[in-house]
Amino acid sequence: MSVFVYFSMYYLSFFPLWLTILFIDIKSLIDGGADKWTEIIGLAGIIIVFFISALILFMKFYVSDDEKYTFTIQDAKESKTITADFLLTYILPLIAFDFRQWDEVVKFLIFFFTLGYLCIRHSYLSTNILLEFMNYRMYDCKLLNGDYKEVKRIIISKNILTIKKGEYVQVKILNNEYFLDLYDKARKIKPYKFFQR
Repeated sequence: MSVFVYFSMYYLSFFPLWLTILFIDIKSLIDGGADKWTEIIGLAGIIIVFFISALILFMKFYVSDDEKYTFTIQDAKESKTITADFLLTYILPLIAFDFRQWDEVVKFLIFFFTLGYLCIRHSYLSTNILLEFMNYRMYDCKLLNGDYKEVKRIIISKNILTIKKGEYVQVKILNNEYFLDLYDKARKIKPYKFFQR
């Protein structure tokens, strides 16, 4: 997966923070804040990067023609706490910055890009609220490949995988830990191409 897709997933996972900053900056502009250019640049930057990131993610999820692999689901458990953990650990502390002051914005950007570098370098994807709104869930899965070897991966899926034990799942690989479920209820899975490790 390209660095652009990783960054898009990372950036979009901070959606609640971007909404908070937009609210703070718009309120400051209405109240006649002292540093209006900081707010204007912040508003424009957040909105532009948001739409670019959403477009990149859309292209990866729905348009890109990556190889597809088929597995048998042995076991699946929904990761119910991953969104709340991410919000409390990464997003809530960042609200402490004063986004109306340019020096505070610089401090925030240093922290944000350092964390982003680490997440991208170590292929760490966290769920994000936009995927939740789009009905995607994350599942910790035990899967069986074509060689009858068990692999453990996190699958991002719109389907309820906890009730699909013993059934096939068709995926594309996002990285070494995350798969995206491509199964469409309207069509049957075609010839099986298994991912081998």
